[in-house]
Amino acid sequence: MLPDFFNSAVLESSETNREASSGSAYSYNSNSSGIFVVSIGGSLLFENSVPNPEAIKKIASSINSLHSIGYKFALVIGGGVLARNFIETARQLGSNNFELDEIGIFATRLNAMLFIEALENSFHEVLTDIKKSKAIIDSGKIPVFGGLIPGATTDFDAALIAEYLNANFVNLSNVDGVFTADPKTSPDAELYRELPHNALLSILIKQESKPGQNLIIDIPAVTVLKRSGITAFFLNGNNMPNFEAAIRGENFEGTIVSANAQASETCVPEYEGNAGKEEKPKRKSSSRGKISKKRKKPRNDDSDTIAMGLRLH
Repeated sequence: MLPDFFNSAVLESSETNREASSGSAYSYNSNSSGIFVVSIGGSLLFENSVPNPEAIKKIASSINSLHSIGYKFALVIGGGVLARNFIETARQLGSNNFELDEIGIFATRLNAMLFIEALENSFHEVLTDIKKSKAIIDSGKIPVFGGLIPGATTDFDAALIAEYLNANFVNLSNVDGVFTADPKTSPDAELYRELPHNALLSILIKQESKPGQNLIIDIPAVTVLKRSGITAFFLNGNNMPNFEAAIRGENFEGTIVSANAQASETCVPEYEGNAGKEEKPKRKSSSRGKISKKRKKPRNDDSDTIAMGLRLH
């Protein structure tokens, strides 16, 4: 059974696409601790189904550089193709969904170990207790997590960690942010520059999430972000200079989701059709919340799907 806050958030989102707000959409949460919890998609870590050390080094180098000048981080690493391969094998051997989730979690922790090796000031082991993260950060180290909870995505885990630390949330995937449609199947999909939490929930609900569908983040994770007003950044992890700009508060390409984001009546498009078909908004808007720009199709391995349709992102 899902917690009450999840059900209430989905109900509220279905009733309205707008939140009353003020202030700049590009300012961090005024109550934030200044920590960034970075959820790193497993799809960024592999090439031809093999861990890519250069990709891991590139991400770690940016984290190292920012950490050296005072920025604080906690990392949560997704499972990628490693998790998918092990889960599929275990499924064929008769594992049930709970067991498949646990196997996926072990895969994320293997990936997390690679980041511990690549980071200059990482905590020496993969963390599994959220409450230990604050003391580790205060000691000058970077805690690195894999998955934590069977039945949950690593984005959900990262959202809980951000909530506990009163931190900002960063989602790194191989797409540039939140789009009006799936950029893999819709080359004319447009990128949202800013969204309130309710609008992001509406987008995810209207995409009719199903097992195996490729969503940039899952609905339970967004409800955690919403209930605590956590500022979230959705960025392309293949462009780490852009990530660094976002962390420093400079101009960047991506989507920012916050309680202060401005949304017009047409900010959230209405979708038709089934997943996998090209989905276009019924209504178009000149809202400043979009960049009218065609996107290149990302690689096919962006979806980090595990048992029960979970995305170990």
